[in-house]
Amino acid sequence: MNKMKKFSFTTVYVLRLSIDNVLGLVKTTTDLAIAAKAALSDMTKAILTQLIADKEKFEPLVSTPRKSELTDEVNAAHAARKSLFSETKRMVSLHLKGRDSVKKATAQSFNFFITPYWNKLTDPMNTLTGILHEMIEKYKSEPELQAEAKELGVDAIMLEIETANIKFNTLYNQRLADEASRESSASAQKATVCASYTEFSNALEQQVNFAPNEDSIKLFNQLEELRKKYQNLGAKDKDEPESETPKA
Repeated sequence: MNKMKKFSFTTVYVLRLSIDNVLGLVKTTTDLAIAAKAALSDMTKAILTQLIADKEKFEPLVSTPRKSELTDEVNAAHAARKSLFSETKRMVSLHLKGRDSVKKATAQSFNFFITPYWNKLTDPMNTLTGILHEMIEKYKSEPELQAEAKELGVDAIMLEIETANIKFNTLYNQRLADEASRESSASAQKATVCASYTEFSNALEQQVNFAPNEDSIKLFNQLEELRKKYQNLGAKDKDEPESETPKA
């Protein structure tokens, strides 16, 4: 008497997959399963329905553009503070080229102060925030620099740079918080959809072992080939405790 063939899915550590790869695996799985839905048992169908629902909640978190609504405001605030600094540099440069010897000497002194900061203007956004903050704090702590700025007509612009830098920093931090929140939502839903995927895989595996039909076995084989494509992407670290990495 021939023994019944034992069907067993290749192990895939789904929680170790990236968010994008989880979506790819689950989306293809549900597409294939829907096409073969008539061959599924009532229990497997019910679990598939839940997997589809979880996938539909998960997909928008992954597929929608990840550009924050605040990105345009952050970029505008960054451009504004750079523009103000450029205006300061332009006015100082005009006095350096002018005929007024007193203002020329003042411009030379003030230019010596701002040049190290000017040379950092192309640094990354968040780095520039600290650089401009340092410049303004030094400016505000030295009356001589404030007097020079007033004589050159850039004292008001220096204060505008401070205001623009604070605005940028506030928007930048708000965007970071927004992105972290959206990433947290995607990660939380990832755990849910991974659990549903594992439950569906287990249900189909049980069905083809104990109540098989031709189409359910075909679906099993299709999904097995799919899992093999994702297996190495979710390979478990050999030093990681078994209990920390749920598998399907």
